[in-house]
Amino acid sequence: MIERTVLVVDDEKSIRDAVTFYLKKEGYRVVPAKDGTEALEVFETTPVDLVVLDIMMQGYGGFEVCSAIRDKSETVPIIMLSAKRDLVDKSLGFKLGADDYITKPFEPAELVMRVNSCIRRNEARGRESTSGAGKPGEVITLGDLVIDTRSRQVTAQDRSLDLTAKEYNILHLLAQRPNTVFTRQQILDAVWGYDYYGSAGVVAVFIRKLREKIEADPSKPTHILTEWGVGYRIV
Repeated sequence: MIERTVLVVDDEKSIRDAVTFYLKKEGYRVVPAKDGTEALEVFETTPVDLVVLDIMMQGYGGFEVCSAIRDKSETVPIIMLSAKRDLVDKSLGFKLGADDYITKPFEPAELVMRVNSCIRRNEARGRESTSGAGKPGEVITLGDLVIDTRSRQVTAQDRSLDLTAKEYNILHLLAQRPNTVFTRQQILDAVWGYDYYGSAGVVAVFIRKLREKIEADPSKPTHILTEWGVGYRIV
């Protein structure tokens, strides 16, 4: 079995130690970091398979660390920890590229399950992308939106777009069946996986981010349309 490495970032030693203990019990190699600065130093020098990241830290906070990690890697899963239950925090975390979110206090077993789920989903997506999912060389054209499924390159209004892995996967899912309405839950299951524990509301966050990139006027979308009370479709 390949040993997976988890970077655990929290300025509370007791939490770092507890998370480290339970993840090691599960067979993970754990690299702890006491603050954001140390976390980014570790990320630069150590290959990691997942990051467990506290939001409320002194100095370089979790949101800043999340954003910095996403600048370097679009695929490494990030699970954010917070003592807050504020939905604004969750929305910002997902917008910055977090994959999951868990509120303190939490059951260690739940965190371990989420770590397992995130790593399984990420590895499955990696296998899919290397196997050339979709027809080799297939190009999907929807008006001024062009999706090259082999290279995963997307252009709109003759502009090359910089999409995250999840943004591309959502777009590709919709584009394979134009004018078909997908519910939030269907998108969540297809992109995040059936064992995802978070809210389907994360889909709306990513749809908004996609519109900001592909639409000429995100407030009046012409590609990704909302079917109120149902879900989304692409035209």
